[in-house]
Amino acid sequence: MSSSTLAPQVYGADEINAVVLDPGSYTIRAGFGGYDSPTLVFPSSYGEHPKKEGEDGLVRIFDENSLYAHPQSNTVIKPIMKDNLVQDWDGAIEQYEHMFKLMDVDPNEQPLLLTESTMNSHKNKVKALEVFLEQEQFCAFYAVKQPTCVSFAHGRPNCLVVDIGHDLLTATPVIDGICLKKQVMGTKYAGAFVDQQLRQFLEEKKIKYNPIYSVKSKKPTYWESPESHSQFEPKTFDNEVDPSVESFNMNRTIQEMKETLLECCAEDEQVERKDFSDGEGKHDGNKNTDDDTLYFELPDGLNVPFTKYERQQLSNSLFNPLETLSKPICGWEKPHNGDIISTLGHGSEKTSKEYVPLRRSKRPDENKSEKMQAILAKFKREKTQRGMGVSRLVQTVLDNLDIDLRPQLANNIVLTGATSLIPRLNERLHSELTERNPSLKIRIHSVGNTSERKYSSWIGGSILSSLGTFHQLWVSKAEYEEVGADKLIVSRFR
Repeated sequence: MSSSTLAPQVYGADEINAVVLDPGSYTIRAGFGGYDSPTLVFPSSYGEHPKKEGEDGLVRIFDENSLYAHPQSNTVIKPIMKDNLVQDWDGAIEQYEHMFKLMDVDPNEQPLLLTESTMNSHKNKVKALEVFLEQEQFCAFYAVKQPTCVSFAHGRPNCLVVDIGHDLLTATPVIDGICLKKQVMGTKYAGAFVDQQLRQFLEEKKIKYNPIYSVKSKKPTYWESPESHSQFEPKTFDNEVDPSVESFNMNRTIQEMKETLLECCAEDEQVERKDFSDGEGKHDGNKNTDDDTLYFELPDGLNVPFTKYERQQLSNSLFNPLETLSKPICGWEKPHNGDIISTLGHGSEKTSKEYVPLRRSKRPDENKSEKMQAILAKFKREKTQRGMGVSRLVQTVLDNLDIDLRPQLANNIVLTGATSLIPRLNERLHSELTERNPSLKIRIHSVGNTSERKYSSWIGGSILSSLGTFHQLWVSKAEYEEVGADKLIVSRFR
């Protein structure tokens, strides 16, 4: 039989090794399709400094450890992503090329799968096609929504993906593996919201942050009052370090704070506020006199106390964003109403065909019992008084769903994102949703493995790109040149 009669298998699963790129607000992940975890994880930012004296141009640094421990003179840290969208394409392209070089990628032989936010703009989609098919010369390309990838990573084509990331908290219904974009809701009460509270917490205690690169040697000390200071020997620098470098270092320290200190709790378990400066929680040099107080050591050796109330309040602010340790939270003065797509300014853009599930309501959802009406009325009052937190956001999405889809998605709520790793967060979310929906069976699926929870969208992209049937979806460079970016985006990237 002639080989010309065989079906083309240029992009078949076993014949290729696709590259999967998963950009996020805090980190950017890259690896090969079919693998269990990404090969490279880089921060969604880079360092930039002028070339040596006598040379024109700028040098960009992408290695996180170099930026963290040994900042070079005149270095400025610049972000690539904001609100899960690419803001600096020049920096992004150079970072992608750096990652592809480390991975030894051959664009002529390996297609690229890009995960994208459901809020991605039409302009960004066109730019992505130009970058990867024209500039980087990849043989084929495809873009998939991140919630779709998460649904594949969990093996649930019908689910409600709740992604608590760094910049955004989003709730996205996924039916038959496709996102219902008109039902997507989200707020900015996510990881960065907690980060800012921790910054203000340190400022109120009059604690000055000294990054690790400025510390030559240190002696452990304990904070007891605003007059307490760290004891360390500072390093000297020939040039003044840019504030963006210190902020980048502080972000990493705050990430460690969140990972080691925070814990959610039910409202009836919230402990009363206890002021550490009243003398009852002071450190005696050997151990804590207050068993509920934990200490976090800053890079300069100063141990900062966090009472149980403070740790709970910081965590629970994701559920009640108007109830925080300090008010107002800088950058979050105006409450978010959940309409994240309009907030980001891409609500009226037609970026792809809207998917309509082949399901119809069997009956109108009008005849609610008095009990259900009372629960909904209480929920609306709470939403106004306490803000659109995690459980209220998910509840709103469930209420807006078709009545036939609601039970299935309530039974398949998938929790993802690094901020969702806060202990007992999924327990409180389940409890509050069950209380508000007595007629639904609420089930929350959250992977226990830390890496899988953080990189769910990348893992889903890895699974998708390795499927034998996926080769039919790749967009080749020839098709891109023939059809054009605008038509491809509307018709293919749903």
